[in-house]
Amino acid sequence: MADKTLRVSRVELKHQINYFQYLSLSHKLANVLVADKHNGVMGYTIRSLYFDDFADSDFYEKLAGIENRKKIRLRVYSLNAKQAKLEIKRKFGDSQEKKTVLIDKADAEELIKQNYEVLRKYDSETAQSIYLIMKLNRLRPVVLIEYRRKAFIHQMNNIRVTLDNDIRSNEIDFGLFDEKVIMIPTDDYDTNILEVKYNNFIFKYITDIFSPLDLERQSYSKYMVSRRIFERYMG
Repeated sequence: MADKTLRVSRVELKHQINYFQYLSLSHKLANVLVADKHNGVMGYTIRSLYFDDFADSDFYEKLAGIENRKKIRLRVYSLNAKQAKLEIKRKFGDSQEKKTVLIDKADAEELIKQNYEVLRKYDSETAQSIYLIMKLNRLRPVVLIEYRRKAFIHQMNNIRVTLDNDIRSNEIDFGLFDEKVIMIPTDDYDTNILEVKYNNFIFKYITDIFSPLDLERQSYSKYMVSRRIFERYMG
C-alpha cells in the first residue's frame, strides 16, 4: 500500500487552565487565529488507544521524567471512520516529533488483537518502524482515552493552539470504534488543558493573549492520568 506518512516536529507546551479561562481563550483565539472547521460550539471528539509493553516501559519512563521517550497510539476522530491514524510520538525535552501513517479500520482492529503482521503490507517507513517496535516488544493496548478539543491555527511556523476538556478513559475495554464503551472521567474536577505547538518561534501577539493568565508550565499527560487504575494498584 502506498506511503501515506505524515511527519511533524515542533515545540509543544502545556498548561492546565480553569473553565472560565477555557471560555475566554476560546473567544480570544477565534479572533486572531483560524478556527478548525470541526470546532463547533463544544469542540470535536478525539479517541486514542495507547500501547505499551508488558513491563509498561513507556509508563515508567514518563513517571521517572526521562526526557527522551516515545508513545505509540491509534487515533480516530469519528467512531464511523474507515481509517485510523497510527502514530509514534517521540519527546526530546520541549520538542516533539510525531510520525503518522493512515491504516484501514480492519487493520487497526487487528493491531488491538496484537496481530502486528497487518502492518507489513504498508509501503511506509513509519509503518515498518512501528511494526518492528510492536513485534519485538510485544506491545499491547493499555488505555483508551477520549476528550473534546478546540483547535486554532496559524499556517506560519505550523502554529497550533488547542484547548482540551472532558477527558475520559477506559483501561479495560479497548473498543476504539465502539460507541458502547463506557468512558470514565479521569479527574474528580473539571480539567481543561491548553497546548501551544509551533516550529521555530511563535508570534508575540499570540503569547500576549496568555500573558494576563500568568500560566505555569506543566507536564500534564492525558496518558498518565488515564492509567490511574494501573498506577494505583500496580505502579
